[in-house]
Amino acid sequence: MKSRTGALLLAMSVVMIGALQSSASAATIPYKKKVQVQPFENPPGWVGTYKPGALVSELLKQKLVLQENVILVRFIDQQPPGTKDEEGNSISGGVSDNGSPAQIIISGEIVKYRPALPVNLESTQSEKRMSRSAEVQIEFKVFQGQTRRFVTGFVLSEKSRDGEFPLGYSQSSLNLGSPDFRKTFMGTALSRITERVMPTIVDYLDRISLDGQVIAVEKEEEQMIINVGHKSGVEIRDEFVVYRVDVNFPDPLYKEDIGDRLTKLGVVRVINVQEGFSEAVIMAGGDFVKGNLVRSKKSKPLPKVLRNGKRLATLLISSQ
Repeated sequence: MKSRTGALLLAMSVVMIGALQSSASAATIPYKKKVQVQPFENPPGWVGTYKPGALVSELLKQKLVLQENVILVRFIDQQPPGTKDEEGNSISGGVSDNGSPAQIIISGEIVKYRPALPVNLESTQSEKRMSRSAEVQIEFKVFQGQTRRFVTGFVLSEKSRDGEFPLGYSQSSLNLGSPDFRKTFMGTALSRITERVMPTIVDYLDRISLDGQVIAVEKEEEQMIINVGHKSGVEIRDEFVVYRVDVNFPDPLYKEDIGDRLTKLGVVRVINVQEGFSEAVIMAGGDFVKGNLVRSKKSKPLPKVLRNGKRLATLLISSQ
């Protein structure tokens, strides 16, 4: 009886999700934003044989690639945004002078990292208790891809007493796809904390407009090519505002950086959509050049019912 109920619930979930996807595709295609994940900084003073920051980055990418409003962009460099040199000067952080191909860059640092301790005969009672738990605190940072400007951040903490072994007890325990990783206390904590941050990132992406760049200007035809296309959810007749971006705009009085200045140059309308780019006709304005920022005039968020579809299926399947 239980198996029949589970099968019925599973069938219902498939039908419901299919109906939601059909209704969404029949209306407006949601925009998908390009996201790049760069390596997280290891905990202060970390001298272990593995890199916890790299594990966090990989876990985050594994979860982001499953999100409906994300296009994961390949990582380019080794320096995350906001990195400073020995003299305190900012390092560009993984992108060229033209910015990143991603709309946002996610990086951060591990603020606190206490993996489970291995136990030996000389271990104290306190150390034995710590061998059965792990704790981690991570600061997640979001940067605008083209300007590399910090836009938002959040700190999450997680404790875990679920596990059998300390992370790093074997080489396979450091493999995110291995069952041994999921058996470690810290592996459980890292999986939970990256899962918890997903709704915040997804909601943030839904609130912002779709950004791209001008990659070619055809002045004779009064057209341009932009680097967002069908894969990003762009459709014919979508309109974008074109901006010139002045990075690190200085305060004329106090000579300090007060932000990035966006100067509106005009408006374009999409007339042809390809997989990774679109052709747009110039509706107003001028002086467009390669590298200008384009920003969608309208927001096309992913419907919440569709966003929750996979979670609904998971809940129904787990109830079998």
